[in-house]
Amino acid sequence: MKLIRNRRRVLTWSLSMWCVYLAGLFELLPYVVPYLDDFIPKWLSAGILLMSPIARIIHQENLRDE
Repeated sequence: MKLIRNRRRVLTWSLSMWCVYLAGLFELLPYVVPYLDDFIPKWLSAGILLMSPIARIIHQENLRDE
């Protein structure tokens, strides 16, 4: 296993991490704003998490290890 040098850039800009961030946000929103519990579907965060591996294999030019 090889660690990358620009880990902060990858954690900020990679598509797979954004899928994880969005899924976490949709899971926490009903706890912060209770009336959103009926507005946000329960399957939305699971669907976004399932897109994470697909987003991981997409080539992203801006994340090159320099």
